[in-house]
Amino acid sequence: MLLSHRVVVFVLIALAALFVLFGYGGRPAARFRDLSPLQYLQVSGRGSEALEILNGTLGFEKVFAINLPERTDRRDALTLAAAVSGIQVEWIMGVAGKDVSDRVVPGDSLDRNISRGNRGSWRAHMDALQQIVERNLTSALILEDDADWDVRIKSQLQVFAQAARAFTQPVGTSGSKPVSRMYTSAPGEQSPLEFSLSQLPKDLKPKVTAYGDDWDVLWLGHCGTEFPKRPSTAEEDPEKGQTSIPTDPSQRPPLLRVVIPNDPTVPGLDDMKAHPFALRDAMADEYPAHTRVVHASSGTTCTQAYAVSQQGARKLLWRFGLQTLTNGWDFMLKDWCDGAYVDADGRAPVCVTVQPPLFSHHFGSGGASDISAPGGGFINKEKELTPYLRLSVRLNMGRLVRGGGMGDLVDQFPDKEEA
Repeated sequence: MLLSHRVVVFVLIALAALFVLFGYGGRPAARFRDLSPLQYLQVSGRGSEALEILNGTLGFEKVFAINLPERTDRRDALTLAAAVSGIQVEWIMGVAGKDVSDRVVPGDSLDRNISRGNRGSWRAHMDALQQIVERNLTSALILEDDADWDVRIKSQLQVFAQAARAFTQPVGTSGSKPVSRMYTSAPGEQSPLEFSLSQLPKDLKPKVTAYGDDWDVLWLGHCGTEFPKRPSTAEEDPEKGQTSIPTDPSQRPPLLRVVIPNDPTVPGLDDMKAHPFALRDAMADEYPAHTRVVHASSGTTCTQAYAVSQQGARKLLWRFGLQTLTNGWDFMLKDWCDGAYVDADGRAPVCVTVQPPLFSHHFGSGGASDISAPGGGFINKEKELTPYLRLSVRLNMGRLVRGGGMGDLVDQFPDKEEA
């Protein structure tokens, strides 16, 4: 009997040691320590479920781009960028603010000073959401016409999809929760939970999109975001429905961060900023160079690129097409993703974003943007620039249309010795 007891204890100790050695992913974490994210997916076999991201719509059912008819320059540029990237774009006609009648806007906007530009932008984005709902699309990526991306966007999105599924896809057996909802903290706690890609437990294979089956918004292109924090005190704002800290974990933003180290497509720490004269992003003070982090959206602004699911499009079109128009579209989407409109018995939206962004605002030389961006007139009009993107498609357009290979492309932010 004593021998049997010792055997059981030995087996349990051995299993515990194996668990520590191999980590949550079932493979030795050290084995992946020096691999790039894409190499990790290839070696681990986890990337096989994201092959559809290599298609012409980046794993979504459609890719839409919003463009004002008079901005033919924008349409030409985005058409070329999509063509050299193997992306199929459908166009949503932009709307001039003067053409948006008072009769079609939600009633609560009439006593507010909503600019013409914001009214036009709102209507164009509502038209994109309307297309998703009307055509019953499972998902669509919505781009603004001055968006830019890295030439490696498809492999970047394969990695992002694996990380995003920690928020959008159940772990293990049917009926379980995503990783982000398996580990919750009490109101007032601020400590984030971090996983690397190699530590994420195996999730259920998605049936709807490679990015997971239960999400509302994937905010892929922005001009600023922050890591979620648990509210420490109640914010009394009846207009937004915030009168107390929710006790239901489903109504609180998850603090999970999925850390993607050794990403060669991420700039060095000194180049982690929204424009040349900005301070470094706060993330650059928390993580080593070449790190990307996927997390729940919080305080995210600008809508260069965001994907919306069918369920998300229906919620957004109802809320902002019919119920309320109080600000610029990106600010309303920010508040919505931050949970400002959650009903007492409702669930917080599932909005996932990434730092640094995968899509960014392109500032062309000599031109002016229709869309306001941080810093106002900071851009040197003699030089084109796209923040955060190393091998920018737009900045390498001439080389790409001539058939240039990776070795011919110019890196905006080449590696340098970090302090």
